[in-house]
Amino acid sequence: MYSDAPGRSIQVFVPSEVFQDGTLSPLHSGDVISVLLRLSTWCGPGAPGVATYRVMVHPAVGFAPIPDRDGVLRWPFHVSGDGWSAMWRHHTPVTARTSLTGRLFPDFHRGVLGHPDTVTGRVHRLQLVEQYSETVDRVTRFVEGTERLRDLGESPDRYWPDFHRICPDNSVQEAGILVDLALDDIPDPVKGFDAGAVSAHGTDVWVMDRSDPVLMQVDISRSPARVTEYLLPLAFERPPVKWSRALHADDDGCWITCEAEIVRCDHTGPDEVTVRRITTDGRDDTSYVDGRLFAMTQHFPSVRSHDRYDKIRFNPEEHPVHELVGDLLIPVKDEATIVRARKHTRRADRAEAADGTTWIASGGLSARTTDGSEHQIDLSHPARGTSHWDKPDPMDDPAIAELFHAFDFPRDES
Repeated sequence: MYSDAPGRSIQVFVPSEVFQDGTLSPLHSGDVISVLLRLSTWCGPGAPGVATYRVMVHPAVGFAPIPDRDGVLRWPFHVSGDGWSAMWRHHTPVTARTSLTGRLFPDFHRGVLGHPDTVTGRVHRLQLVEQYSETVDRVTRFVEGTERLRDLGESPDRYWPDFHRICPDNSVQEAGILVDLALDDIPDPVKGFDAGAVSAHGTDVWVMDRSDPVLMQVDISRSPARVTEYLLPLAFERPPVKWSRALHADDDGCWITCEAEIVRCDHTGPDEVTVRRITTDGRDDTSYVDGRLFAMTQHFPSVRSHDRYDKIRFNPEEHPVHELVGDLLIPVKDEATIVRARKHTRRADRAEAADGTTWIASGGLSARTTDGSEHQIDLSHPARGTSHWDKPDPMDDPAIAELFHAFDFPRDES
């Protein structure tokens, strides 16, 4: 989109409010970043970063519309450009190749390198966008058409916007950063193991990838620790900010839980596990107490964001805590047991061993001892284990088999 960048390129605008909480470190020319993009077609045609894109548009299936400030319903759409993709909201159905004029805004926190919908590029240029701000009737807004650009150079630390300083009313203020991204000047994505959940029992530490169906078993009885990798017959989870699954280790292996399911993983032999899905109801959270697995939801009303229904009221169940007994989740009614089950919930990316060691899954795996020292566990060259899928056949249920028997037709022997 801009002339001095190699190959395909785009410009994205980072508004000042993104910097307000101080969590976004200064960008530098040459940085490779991965972001999710949103296309806004509400910007004025002369605003910095506004361009006309030739794109393919199709609806985001299963998502509810959101009313804008005027009450007009706007549905989310997937927009695919040349080497990039973004979300866009519109008030009427669209499925077409068309041209859209607008500005791209990045989400720095949910982009995961190599995952669908994530756009990766190399920062080629940084420009500070300054704009005149006026206050009328206690409402402050930027005045369209007053933007000016200032090149920040390759290392912008001393010029990085100070959005915490209080500017006088009716003055030129720092409105944001315009980032030029080169889409072809990036390394090939290499997805390694991304530790997101951990649990420890005895000399075994079990670690699960943040998104992929990959489980690591770390045997710390050896020095160095022996690491075995298992590819499990589970779904890839949507890349989360923290973790998508939780682990609960015991003598024979571990439980793997998430909202969609509870799975049993038994260590059945050297470099060998057997996996069985117990239930397709995993609830919001799980805890493991004295050999008992509990699954639970919130016990108080709240508001939740739902893809299809937007914001909805969540009403707690009559019995929000269940215990897994055999293959069934049984409601727990004993108040003392409920208190114990909830007390033992924990972060999925932290696990405390019996000797006081805290195991931390954060991309890699590290161990923090009681004296405060911390060391990394090398997961880069694991042994390849074998996983067996104990998948029950629903046709083994006589009731199901009888139901389908009516659809069986004799073969034509002629």
